[in-house]
Amino acid sequence: MDINLEDDIKINTDCFNQFKNLSVYSIGKIIGVNPFLMGPHLGTATLVKEMYAYTGLKDLSKKFNKNNISIKTIRLQENGIPKESMSFEQIDFLKVTEEKWEDSFIKSKFKNTTFLFIVFQLQNGVLYYRGIKVWKMPDTTLESQVKSFWTHLRNRLLEGVTLTPIQQKDKIIIENNLPSTMDNEVMHTRPKASDGNDKVPLPDEQLITKQSYWFNASFVGRIVSDLQPLKVENSLENSAQQLSSRELELIKSAIQNPIYTLEEFYSLVKGLLPQFNLFQITDIFLKEIGLKIYPPYIFSKKFKKIKDFFDEIVLSQSYFVLSDKAIFQTDYFKRYLKNLEKALSVVKVDDCSYITKGKMESAGLKKQNLESYQSAVLNATKNKGYFTYNSLRKDGFSHEIQEYGFDSIFYESLIIQIPHLKSIRLFGTVFFKKSNRKLKSEQFFTYILEREKQSSLKLSQLRDVIEELSSEAVSYDSLETVLLKYDKKPYYSKDLERIFIDKNHYLDYLHK
Repeated sequence: MDINLEDDIKINTDCFNQFKNLSVYSIGKIIGVNPFLMGPHLGTATLVKEMYAYTGLKDLSKKFNKNNISIKTIRLQENGIPKESMSFEQIDFLKVTEEKWEDSFIKSKFKNTTFLFIVFQLQNGVLYYRGIKVWKMPDTTLESQVKSFWTHLRNRLLEGVTLTPIQQKDKIIIENNLPSTMDNEVMHTRPKASDGNDKVPLPDEQLITKQSYWFNASFVGRIVSDLQPLKVENSLENSAQQLSSRELELIKSAIQNPIYTLEEFYSLVKGLLPQFNLFQITDIFLKEIGLKIYPPYIFSKKFKKIKDFFDEIVLSQSYFVLSDKAIFQTDYFKRYLKNLEKALSVVKVDDCSYITKGKMESAGLKKQNLESYQSAVLNATKNKGYFTYNSLRKDGFSHEIQEYGFDSIFYESLIIQIPHLKSIRLFGTVFFKKSNRKLKSEQFFTYILEREKQSSLKLSQLRDVIEELSSEAVSYDSLETVLLKYDKKPYYSKDLERIFIDKNHYLDYLHK
């Protein structure tokens, strides 16, 4: 590590020293944010970003990212061990089977990354900032336990992962035999997905919930065990100004909706009580007016979870229409709706409308019918490259659910949810391809050049090939708009109206 980076890390550590031994609420008072509003379990990662902003270190954290310095927050229990393991990147299963240890992603990741662990710890139920630990994985750990983990993972993938359905209370979970915390004292694999429907294919094409690399909680605890112990004097936990019973009744009478975004709720109360501030939004206050919090929402306590509220308003209808209401514009709701689509509980029927499973089932269209359609599409495209819904139909594909007569967006939405396929929208058309990795537009054009066995194509020729491939019309303007992004591989010359497989072939063409 160069001297400047060492100095930067010292600046980082010194600036954060002012927060040592303070509770997150006390820190919030200093930097002007209410940690209670950051997440259901106090969003320490979000709080750290605000601490960076307060200390003027925003640019420094960007510099860290460019120099393989990773900032991670740790939340210790009172016993000094994190309650949760520490997650890293999603596992690319196919890549693991293709790589060797020396050039593996995981070896490169932990050999070349320096970590800044920003540590918080609970004491008497209150969360305090304990300090920063600068850490780099020792070579002995990397070449022993981590290599052993990687070897175990790779062997499992090559042999074939065993997926076992287990009945757990009112649902079935799928256990696997990938490396667990019992197999290695440093690392394990574990799901990291939006829900159980968020799946990816294994090398043998079985589907598994997305998995990531994780440090064991006990290993993380050992890494930071040499930080100075907490020395707590006092905190501001109970310093929020209490509202009078008259003020509470005034707020209760103004609450007309079962749910608000935080911004909507704060604006409502501020309009009634101009002196009200964000630090007065606490569990006690919300309980007194019959509400609870799950950022970014404040909602009626009659709902056990925020998901229960959305299930009621979305799935109780025949069709759900996505409006511009603030509650539907949050990242949380977008993830929730995407999860419903993956579970085939809703299917898109136009740009803003979804048919729900209740309506589909009442029409005799059950989940197994939708899954049958997806399986049929997968089988029909087994040996295809890129395809579209229209090209699939043109090639003679048919299925019984097409008799329901939905618009193409319905069937296209079902294809998008097939885990073995990836999709990309180009020139207003969705293209599909069997792949384990995200599709990129430059790969699409390279594929066409290779398919045509050409190092270059005129714009008109390219359009003809794409129209044949997609069974849809493509305008010159929309095609050229995409091509103008490329100046290396592939390379597009606007003057020649020609695409080349790379810039070298363009230069060769000019010199012929």
